[in-house]
Amino acid sequence: MSLEKIDRCLDLQGKVCPYPTLEPRLALNEMAAGEVLEVITDYYPARQTIPQLMRELGYSYELVDGDKPVFRFLIRKT
Repeated sequence: MSLEKIDRCLDLQGKVCPYPTLEPRLALNEMAAGEVLEVITDYYPARQTIPQLMRELGYSYELVDGDKPVFRFLIRKT
């Protein structure tokens, strides 16, 4: 998924709970099926909370640069 077109980007660096989970959920509500959301964050717990939310919502996701201080999620709305 990392080579696909990104339709919307959220830079959430410096933001802590609940924003790294809340803001992607709100953005995805506004997006059309098939669009890709990029979420950039440095909030370590988001490595667990965002995947958990995407599984609950049934959206596919990919963690990019997960071993770095700033990492990204690519989320496809289905």
